[in-house]
Amino acid sequence: RATRRLGLYFESLLAFWLAHAPHMQLIAANLPVREAGRTLGEYDLLWRDDAGVTRHWAAAVKFYLQAEHLPTTHTFIGPAARDRLDLKLQRVFQHQLTLSHSRAGQAALPPQVAPLLTQAFIKGYLFYPAHTFLTQPSATPGVSPAHLRGWWLRQGSGALPHSAAHTRWVQLSRLRWLAPLRLDADAEVMTQQQVEAMLQAHFAAAPTPLQLVEVVRGDRGMWYEVTRGFVVHAAWPQS
Repeated sequence: RATRRLGLYFESLLAFWLAHAPHMQLIAANLPVREAGRTLGEYDLLWRDDAGVTRHWAAAVKFYLQAEHLPTTHTFIGPAARDRLDLKLQRVFQHQLTLSHSRAGQAALPPQVAPLLTQAFIKGYLFYPAHTFLTQPSATPGVSPAHLRGWWLRQGSGALPHSAAHTRWVQLSRLRWLAPLRLDADAEVMTQQQVEAMLQAHFAAAPTPLQLVEVVRGDRGMWYEVTRGFVVHAAWPQS
């Protein structure tokens, strides 16, 4: 289904995987829970594994920038400064994963799917200030030590971090944020000078954060991702 919302796209990909993987059976996706005409929430994904265990996954894909150099979830803020990692985790564990405990949640389930094993399926990236990106971050409770990492930088505060002499840049649209970037040899990429001019023009017109990917040439001249990061408005997160 066509969408511009990254979360819905992510859930659609998960549903496709669960529907077609040989050891999984998709029961329902985005199943609403209603009571007295009011929507209380939804079961993102209900599926059954090859051992016969029925699972409820509360699924999410999120991208957060570390606004303060502290190993706590409340310091990670969304690129648009409208949500935080600690609040997202709180909602997942205290609301989404408790739906089946309510009478309305039980009533919404298809026949013969209870009891449920409830799990959070949360993916994404955490982005660290560009000047600390190369250092190993302190462990943050509730976050996998192997989480995907990137950098972030306020426009005009310094040069883009790069790891190679012949780095090129690509600006990613939202629905391309999920996968490591690989491009054909003749793909359009930006030099350092071009990306700086693009950023200056963009932030002169809008405060919208942009995600950039650093790429280098590899096998057969193809472009491969090396690092990725966000460039945000000079006043972020107040902007």
